[in-house]
Amino acid sequence: MAFSLLTYNVLFNQACDFLGQVFKDCQPDVFCLQEVETNEANLKKIEKLGYRLADYSNSFIKFAKILGVATYYNSKKLEFIESKTIRLPYSIYEVFLIILRGGNRPRTVLKTDFIEKETGKKFTLYNVHFSTWATNQARNRQIIETINSIDPEIIDRMPTIIAGDFNYPYGRKKFESIIKNHHFKEATNNLFFTFETKIFGLFKIKLKDDYILYRNIKLLKTKRIYFRKSDHYPIFARFELK
Repeated sequence: MAFSLLTYNVLFNQACDFLGQVFKDCQPDVFCLQEVETNEANLKKIEKLGYRLADYSNSFIKFAKILGVATYYNSKKLEFIESKTIRLPYSIYEVFLIILRGGNRPRTVLKTDFIEKETGKKFTLYNVHFSTWATNQARNRQIIETINSIDPEIIDRMPTIIAGDFNYPYGRKKFESIIKNHHFKEATNNLFFTFETKIFGLFKIKLKDDYILYRNIKLLKTKRIYFRKSDHYPIFARFELK
């Protein structure tokens, strides 16, 4: 049985008011948001699009807003089982911010478990937003920490997806090695960029920051949705549970 997934960095919540327009082009069964404002009013507003909130996790503070990751699902297609927040190692820049500003601003991953209702098959989804201002070495530690959180007794058979903003646009050799060593595949290898912006309003930059990794599940297709309310594009994928 096939189901679909969408991941989208909504640029400090700016694109959230336009999610309904994104869904005109696709109807994901589950979607992962990054940089979403996690106050109750905003999270409930998104539910009005016909989805249920599985869970959310706070990541950082920006513009006096608490921002994080949130995962929503179509309750007619999927049954939510449970969720868990996984804390990630800090980058040096984030440690500096804690020293400078005080408080605790952890990077987190949101793990959610679902059952596809028609088949009764279970899968696990990780919604990630790795550090923006960090070295690839720091992001590699965050990727490994995420993968190591998977129960070793079920990792070889549980359908698993890791989706979100990896902030990994260059120097992919080590990243690809980590994926291969842990038997994950990349669903987004057909996409050459997922992020687009202009410097000083003149010089266009296109980078690949957003990824979908998968294991023990069949990929049917992946596409980038050309919708410009964020500096990231929504990424859509369809899978089939084996």
